[in-house]
Amino acid sequence: MSAESDKSTLQDDYYVNNFHTLVSHVTSLYSDLLTNEEKLWYRAIGSSQEPAQRLYIRLLGRKGSIFRVSRLDYSDIEDLQLAAAELSKHGLVCCEPPISLAPLLAAFTKPELLKLLDLNELRSLSRPKLVQYIEDSDESIKARFTQLLQSQDHWICVDGHAHWMLMQLCFFGNLYQDSSEFIVSQLGTLTYADYSIEPSARAFTSRAQIDAHWRYFECQAVYETVSQQCANELYNFSLTVPDPISGDRTLLRRTDRLRITIARQLERLGHYENAMLLYEACTTPPARERRIRRLIKESSWDQAHKIAQSIVTNAYNEAELLVGQRLSIQCKKTLGIPFKKPTVFKPVTTKLVLAHQGIRVEEQARLFFAVNGECFNTENTLVNGVLGLFIWDIVFHPVPGAFFNPFQRAPADFYQPEFYEQRQALFEERFKELSCLQKFRSRIECSFNQHYGKQNPLVRWQGLTVELLELALERIPLSHWQAMFDRILLSTRDNTNGFPDLVYFPNSGGYEFIEIKGPGDTLQENQRRWMKYFAQHAIACRVVHISYRAIAATC
Repeated sequence: MSAESDKSTLQDDYYVNNFHTLVSHVTSLYSDLLTNEEKLWYRAIGSSQEPAQRLYIRLLGRKGSIFRVSRLDYSDIEDLQLAAAELSKHGLVCCEPPISLAPLLAAFTKPELLKLLDLNELRSLSRPKLVQYIEDSDESIKARFTQLLQSQDHWICVDGHAHWMLMQLCFFGNLYQDSSEFIVSQLGTLTYADYSIEPSARAFTSRAQIDAHWRYFECQAVYETVSQQCANELYNFSLTVPDPISGDRTLLRRTDRLRITIARQLERLGHYENAMLLYEACTTPPARERRIRRLIKESSWDQAHKIAQSIVTNAYNEAELLVGQRLSIQCKKTLGIPFKKPTVFKPVTTKLVLAHQGIRVEEQARLFFAVNGECFNTENTLVNGVLGLFIWDIVFHPVPGAFFNPFQRAPADFYQPEFYEQRQALFEERFKELSCLQKFRSRIECSFNQHYGKQNPLVRWQGLTVELLELALERIPLSHWQAMFDRILLSTRDNTNGFPDLVYFPNSGGYEFIEIKGPGDTLQENQRRWMKYFAQHAIACRVVHISYRAIAATC
């Protein structure tokens, strides 16, 4: 649902108010970190007349920076040219036409170019080929084309996009969100949880931090334009990625991810030395794993073993630990170092033959099991959701630095180890309620009724029905909830996924998790880890391999 289609439900100046709410908050909160140029930019906007402000804010939200006045149509702005002149006076736009041909060509449609430049004989060309033909013309012809296009309209060239993006970065702490968050919230499309924000709370504590995150997002955008087949260009680009800043785990995760992506491509191109340099600069997975695998291919077993042991003794997470253990054994076996053969976990597995009905295999399996009980396709919804309801107030507890804008689905540290550490006392006190079924159920029901529809990083409302919750709370023992909650909170980034597809409540009682695998499908590592954990805590779970035949289903 777009903002434009529903703007009748908003005040006609909603976008102006939202813009000023965001920017005035940032300029006030970050006054000590913003440059004079950034502050003067906002003062210039505030000094402009309201129609000019409306036009400027409208254009800031559009793609590009060069606009033809005749193509603009805003019913709430009476005189566009007058508003543009006002903005020009304050240095926010330029009303002169572009001086180069490329942006002029981009501002006109193909039919317009054919007519205005008298090139109708080229109408069979595609627009890109037509543009290329024009740009390949003699300089005198291109000069004439430039003058013709410049004279066809009044122009507005907008300045200040970088300032606007920076304001959004400071407000949201990222560039994945933007000012449209105000609109979807005002329209009721999304409802955010209630949490308090300290007046001094902000996403960044230094200008260096702001600039580093800005540079990361800039690099992320530029990476899309870098040739994936030119190793030198890729490596030189990697050198522009910002260095980590002490204490900023979010920046580290983002920049490591980009560096590892580049390194993987360099490996594919056979530039192993530069790939290894990038892996060595990263501390997050799978950087160490990639180094080990490269060293193994080069028969550098001693070095590979040393790195594998560093993973075993100091793993980033459970997934990296398991990889490190496997690679360590591989190295020890080659080097002749004694090792203890690990126990290979094998989940309970059964087979099911079904008649192909043209629907998703998980849904067909669910219908099969539902004949003899209740069966739900929940995957990651159920256990995460119940945990989210159980600890709702703890998730949104006012921990310093966790909340700094009203559009957060989760606290800033939700996917970091600090999430549990900083709330450990609250969790320990809350988990005492898991000794009493009545208290546990009451907590879940109260949260469900009070917060239904609100954003929560653990809760997906669409699949969390009252029927499912009632059965789950009745059938799943408290000790099982405790065990599953403990593992999720051990690493909210890694352990909130990998749950089996189905939860089955047979008519005979109890419950069971079931992972459905169609023909050719295999278990993922995160699914295998959960199943091993289930086995350790006596939680019923199995894998059902589905095959098809043309006759009715049999088991």
